[in-house]
Amino acid sequence: MNYYIIKPAVDTKETGSAYPAVESYDGYDFNASNSVHKLRSREFPDFKPDLRFKLAKDAKLCDLMGQATINAHGFLISERLKGVFEKANIVPHTFYHATIEVKGVLHNYYWMHLAVSKEFNFMNYKESDFYIKRFSKNLGKIEIESEDVFLDKRNEIGVTNTIGFNSIHINHTTVDLFAFPFFTEIYISEKLKSEIEKNTLTGIHISLAEKIISS
Repeated sequence: MNYYIIKPAVDTKETGSAYPAVESYDGYDFNASNSVHKLRSREFPDFKPDLRFKLAKDAKLCDLMGQATINAHGFLISERLKGVFEKANIVPHTFYHATIEVKGVLHNYYWMHLAVSKEFNFMNYKESDFYIKRFSKNLGKIEIESEDVFLDKRNEIGVTNTIGFNSIHINHTTVDLFAFPFFTEIYISEKLKSEIEKNTLTGIHISLAEKIISS
């Protein structure tokens, strides 16, 4: 089974040339208790996040909008894309209301927040191929048998290095959209890819996840 990486499209006729496509207001308090900087990938927040954005110059409104202020796994999406995602089988997630201001008019959007928990981590660590990475350089293979070992190894290799992968094997799943705890990409199934394309949703870049192998 093939899986695909999904992310905001950049610099296309649909999206315009700006990235990120949205920006925060001047004076937005990133240290506030409900700031977007408080969102985490491993858990749902215990607050209602303050999700207010302005459309960047030279950007256009699309169904999937690129943003650069939230580090947690998720997407800034339109009502149309939310409707497609709501019909799919997705790892634990929730939708928070957001707005994007364009020339004084507020447009309704949503932040789809993913909680990437151990229970929904489909990675087969023993079959996967990991290596130590410094920038773009491969420093050699590293054996990882579990999520706990991954965390231990990440602490051992130091702050200048990271862990990369040549391939990730995943256990069989019927989930249509998921992410891994330690990597930024979000993946979708062939089924969800077809639904997105059928609905002619905008601002979306989809590419084959060649390094994801379904066991």
